[in-house]
Order: sequence, then structure tokens, then C-alpha cells
Amino acid sequence: MLAPDERYDEIVGMLRAKAAKNGSRVALRFPAGDLSYADLNRDSDRVAGGLRENGIQKGDRVACLIGNRLEFPILWFGVAKSRAVFVPLNTALRGELLRYELADCRPKAVVVERGLYPIYETVADWGGSPSVWMVDSGASDTDSPRGTARFSDLRVSGAAPPTEPPAPWEPASILYTSGTTGRPKGAVLPHRRLVNTPRELGARADLSPDSILFTALPLYHCNAQEKTTLVALLNDLTAVFDDRFHASTFWETASRVGASHVSLLTTMITILYKQPPKPSDRTHRVGVATASGTPVSIWKEFEARFGLRIIESYGMTECGCTTLMNPPWAVRVGSVGLPLGFVEAQIVDDHDRPVPTGTRGELVVRPREPFTMFLEYFGKPEKTSEAWRNLWFHTGDLLKQDEDGYYYFIDRKGDVIRRRGENLAPYDVETVINQHPAVVECVVVGVPSELGEEDVKAFVQLREGATMTAGDLFEFAAEKLPFFMVPRYLEFVPEIPKTPNQKAQRYRLRGALTGREIDRTQLQPAGG
Repeated sequence: MLAPDERYDEIVGMLRAKAAKNGSRVALRFPAGDLSYADLNRDSDRVAGGLRENGIQKGDRVACLIGNRLEFPILWFGVAKSRAVFVPLNTALRGELLRYELADCRPKAVVVERGLYPIYETVADWGGSPSVWMVDSGASDTDSPRGTARFSDLRVSGAAPPTEPPAPWEPASILYTSGTTGRPKGAVLPHRRLVNTPRELGARADLSPDSILFTALPLYHCNAQEKTTLVALLNDLTAVFDDRFHASTFWETASRVGASHVSLLTTMITILYKQPPKPSDRTHRVGVATASGTPVSIWKEFEARFGLRIIESYGMTECGCTTLMNPPWAVRVGSVGLPLGFVEAQIVDDHDRPVPTGTRGELVVRPREPFTMFLEYFGKPEKTSEAWRNLWFHTGDLLKQDEDGYYYFIDRKGDVIRRRGENLAPYDVETVINQHPAVVECVVVGVPSELGEEDVKAFVQLREGATMTAGDLFEFAAEKLPFFMVPRYLEFVPEIPKTPNQKAQRYRLRGALTGREIDRTQLQPAGG
């Protein structure tokens, strides 16, 4: 466990110290194999040396499209040791969104899982000429696409890794996050942020020396990185990863791996709760679920059925995957808790004036210590200034605070849609649907989902005389968008309601299930 006097300001020195302490103890466990602390340190050293040998320098971006497999953390720490910047991309991205993020971060190298290479290949014309390494599954060199090298070659490099650790203020990674409007923004996270948030989170997670942390969330997301991977490494524990969320076998897997802690999002909680009761609901040893977005209506029943305690929290990529969190000894149902020690928080009105206790307003936060939140939006100084106003970072979320200082999430202030644990900007979906030649315009909004969070609904105005089916448009969207952005509902309308200056009146459409929409989940599959 992390000792009271044990302090780290970057992840490279942390890993080296933990490898020296824990050696062959399993650090990270994946479906295809384990990494001990020594393995992770040794293999990431080799990758760092290989990257340097191939021209990757301090500050260069290294992007990746890798799922939950052991190569991900090896690359992550290898990039950190080379003092380059790690850019993990959402593995569900494709088409224009993937092309945009690549062009935005301008990586000098890209590491791609073999199964995702065909998707990358379609956007390889994004404007750069990076080195491309392939993460394979045992295929021979002759099977590797032209112009690519094998990631495994980096791991056998004889080049020595850099010995000087990164400074706390140096950029460690860029994580893309969608705002309420416009294109995704890359949040630049410094090294100190990567150890500070997990350190404080771990202190409130009710850990013990035999704790095992289990997640089915993707490693490209800050949740799996901070709440599971780094909390485990900092505290000399083992983290276990599933390839993805499997609701029907979640508790069986948790039991098999000996998990004591799990990380859950709103949709996961709702889906697990709706599964038919079975003995495995209580045959595991999970005692704590660190959660975000637990529905108050099922909170206590969920705890009772699965025999655990929910420790609810709130966070953002920019200010910490966990920024507010309930103390484990004083959880309040419905609350996202109290600020962690590194952050100061307030609820303010539209003019950044503090509001009275119990009044809803926008949550704004700022760090009490340097380099514990994001540095900037990469290449977007105007967006950075817009978010940091009057000495506060504006979250865009509406919360309220009780008389004891506990915070309660209410809603999002902007238009961002929260679906399946992902934040998505309507603009991105609208841009794709509007590319269809039969479409004049569309407006995308969030509507209530029976699983919690929201589903995506598109209001579509067709060109005069155009004919197309909802199935055609759903198929068009599915070919160009990540699965979590494909609308569930589609409603054809004669005209999009507009303001006098011709902006869509989104407020008239938001949350509207009119009965006239087509539900994609109810359509018969082709040939069915």
C-alpha cells in the first residue's frame, strides 16, 4: 500500500520504484496474460529505447488504437519513459472523426492493433507520415501490411531507454473529450496529474493490501487509466481488465479473478440491475463499486442485491477522472460527494457569482496545487481560455450543494449527450448525417434511455422529392460513426425549427420522444 511519506510527481519514477519493491507480483492481468511489476518496467524500458532508436523525441506524439490488452500499458509507460506524449484514441472511432483526431494531434508514430488496422488504413491520408507499428496476434512478418513494422520488434530493441524522468509539468498524454459544440478537443494532461488524482482517489476507495481492482471499461478512457490502473500500481495491488463489458457474466468474472473493487458507470449499473437474479450475484467478494451516475431509484437495492457499497464520484478528463467523491465512511445516497484535496470547487450563476446553498448552478473548479489538472486543449488556445474564465475551470455541468458541503449532480448545462459512458457532441453526429445527399439538415439531441443516461435521437429534414427509409439512414450512420454515436431514434420532419437568425431551436427538440420516431432496435435486420 502507498505509504504516507511515499510521494511521486510522475509515472516513470513511480513505476521504477514499484517494480523494485514488488518484482514478480502481478500488476496487471488481461484475458490473454499477466504483467508483473518487473515485466511492465522491463518491457516499457525496451519500448522506450526502441522509440528513441526510431527517432521519437521528447514532446513527440505517439497515438494508439489498442483495446484492453497488455500491449497498451507497455506502450503507455514506454512513451512516458521516452518523454513523448501518449495519445490513446477511442477504438470505436472511424471515418471523418478518426481522421480529424489524427490530423489534430499530428502524431509522429501510430501503434495499431491488427484487427483495427483496416479502419486506420481508410484514414491514413489524414495528412501526416508517421511510423506505424502493428500489434499482432502471432502473424508472420509476411502478413504485416506494407509500410508497417511490428510492435514486438520495439520490445526486443537493444537500445537503452532514457534515464532522466519527465518533469511533473511535462505533458504526459492527450485525451480527447467532446464539448457541447464543435469538434473534439484534446486535453493535455501533465505527469503530476496522472499520479495525483489516483493517489487521492485511492485514499477514499477503502483499499486493503489484498484488494484486486476489476474493470471492463476501455483503457483509452481516463476512468480505466486513473481509477483502476494507476490506483492499483500506486498501492502495490493487482488490476484486472476484461476485453469489454459483458453484463451476463460480469459477476462470474469478478468472482473468478477475485475482485474486491469494480468501477461502474450509469449504463452498466442499470444493465446489471436488470439482469435476471442468479446465485453469482452474491458469490463474489466485491465489496466496493466506485461509481459515477448511480440512479438514486435503485442505489440501495443494487447494494443489497449484489452485496457491496457504492462510493459515488464525479469527474472530467480535464480536471480529474475523480474530482468529487464520497468519503467511504460517510456516503450520501444521491450525492457525488466532496472535493478531493487537490481541488477547490464552487457552484456559480451565469455571471460566476456563488449561489446560495441548495441552489443549482454551474460547477467550477480550480487546483490547489500546480499541475494537478489539464494544461490546455491541444492547439486550441481560444477554447482553453473559454473554459478557464475568472480564475475557474467551467465544467458546463449543473450541480447543487447541501449545507454540509456535499454536491449533487443535476444536469448538463450544454448540449452534450451522455450515452453508454461516453460524452458525445451532437455536432459530430450531425456532420456525418448531413453528408447524405438526401438530407437537407438534421438536429441531434439526447432523449431519456430506459438504461439511464441518454439515447441519441436525430430529427432529419429530407430534400424535396427525396425518398429514403430510416433503415437506409441508420446504415449510413453506422458505417461512418462509432457505435455509441449511431442514433437509436430517427424522426423525419418537414422542417427544422429555427430562430430568426436561422439557428436550430434545439431546446424545442431536446428530450422529445413524440411517438413518430423510428426505433433502430425495433427494425428487422436485413433478410430477417
